[in-house]
Amino acid sequence: MQLKQDLKKHIICKLKGENKMARYAQACPIIYGEGSLNLLGNETKKLGCSKVMVVSDKEIIKLDFYSKALKNLKEAGIKVVEFSKIIPDPPDYIINEGGKLAQKEDIDGIIAIGGGSPMDAAKAINILVNNPLPINNYFGQPVYNPGVPVIMISTTAGTGSESTSIAVVTDTSNNAKNSVICNASLGILDPETTLTLPVENTANTGIDTLAHAAEAITAKEGNPKSELLAKDAIIKVINNLPLAISDPRNLVARSNLLIASNFAGIAFNDSLVHLGHAIAHAIGAKFHITHGVICGLALPEVMIYAAGVKAEKVKIVAEAMGIIFKENENSSKIAEKAAKSIREFLKKVNIKSCKELDIPRDEFIGTAKMVISDPCYQFIPKKLNEREVKNILEKIYDNY
Repeated sequence: MQLKQDLKKHIICKLKGENKMARYAQACPIIYGEGSLNLLGNETKKLGCSKVMVVSDKEIIKLDFYSKALKNLKEAGIKVVEFSKIIPDPPDYIINEGGKLAQKEDIDGIIAIGGGSPMDAAKAINILVNNPLPINNYFGQPVYNPGVPVIMISTTAGTGSESTSIAVVTDTSNNAKNSVICNASLGILDPETTLTLPVENTANTGIDTLAHAAEAITAKEGNPKSELLAKDAIIKVINNLPLAISDPRNLVARSNLLIASNFAGIAFNDSLVHLGHAIAHAIGAKFHITHGVICGLALPEVMIYAAGVKAEKVKIVAEAMGIIFKENENSSKIAEKAAKSIREFLKKVNIKSCKELDIPRDEFIGTAKMVISDPCYQFIPKKLNEREVKNILEKIYDNY
């Protein structure tokens, strides 16, 4: 209970802008390496679980490693309840359905197998194991009865959800993305589970990692651990994402991207993401565009905006991407070089423009109020009015 009270106080202080100290931690232990999926059964038993809900989606359950995971659990004597109804940007009604099933089956553990959506869904469902439905009651609310152990098996390299204290849920009543506050108990990162990830998804999730890291470095309240991990994550994405796209079975590239995703997740769990994610949440909720794509499209203009107040941090992002600066370059030049480099990288990995995604320009710009109302907007490094947000949205649409 004391931990939850401290967490609530920390979040309130952040929202009020009162936190002057850097905080960093790692909420979820991680097991990383080829073949680490084989440890699932034993690790689940170590957490005291005997009957678990496996949360996934219709595509993941068709893959060999999913069957391998279930076999491993059953061989360890653990009963399994499957819930594979998760869809991208998991909506509240699916979380509630999962919560009802978890209560009915009296589970004592949850295992997520998949990308960000199954992992977020698993954490959200866990809130409902020992608390009344619906999940909407817990948006932004860190105080509730504890759930059960949750194990994350990440099959993409983008969200870092195994290491964050947030689960994003689509609030269908308000047609917006919201979030609940929760942690996983263990993350298992086996790069072999990412080898079958399609090229387009590889690109989208890799760009999500890049955005997490860049925003973590430039957030209102950064810290040295976040900066260190985020910088390394950027380097790994730049060096490995094109390789994973051209050679999808390259295990070295896949391994580096998975670590990059995890490092960026740990980084932004403390310093938090800001304007780019507020934009991505708004656009994603309105147009149902893949999260990582919008994060990436927003990133050049977000770095230009951030350079107006944190040029030295934008310079760190750019240097991690391989940009070499001359001595004493001003903030405008830093912003220009960073934005140019990001746009070039996005095109290198075939990220489509807003026009190519068939998003109407006026409607795109019209999401400004949604952006401002998104929780991530509270952590932007410099406040903006609605007109200024619209200007940034216009540039995102026109300049790529």
